[in-house]
Amino acid sequence: MVPENEKPPAENSTDALFKRIIIVACALSLATMYGWLACFDRQPKGDFYFHWRWSALLWIVIGLASNAYFWRKIWPPEGRAAATRKDIVKGSIILGVPCLWWLTFPLRFLSGQHFWDVMTGLIAAALVLSFGAWMVIKLIKAFEKSDSDDLNALNAAEQNPKATPTEK
Repeated sequence: MVPENEKPPAENSTDALFKRIIIVACALSLATMYGWLACFDRQPKGDFYFHWRWSALLWIVIGLASNAYFWRKIWPPEGRAAATRKDIVKGSIILGVPCLWWLTFPLRFLSGQHFWDVMTGLIAAALVLSFGAWMVIKLIKAFEKSDSDDLNALNAAEQNPKATPTEK
């Protein structure tokens, strides 16, 4: 229970705390993952083992910087304009490029026909998922347009009730 002399925190301070938690958690997880992946070596038999390299520090910085850039574009600081579509796309690309680099890490050790078999499957999956995402986006836009049309018709009917057809 909150004492009478203490006010609950304002909504903005709660939102700011939530945003900080999200940003810090994402930054630490990406930096850890990138640094960890940068330290893997492959043994002659094909097994992987962890071997510290100083290049891991570079990847940790890349993880921290790409994350910070992404969230700064998505959630601009107070006093700045809201995020635009261009900012969101740019931030997503900056965050996505290193992620794709490490996502394709296992493919570097494939060769010959096996590589092309795996690539064919990945390309097919990417096409199917992209088509599915496109369809979902189109469906959402259609629902939004339908709702907008219905709302406009309802508002017009409320403003001019004599112009609406009567029920029989």
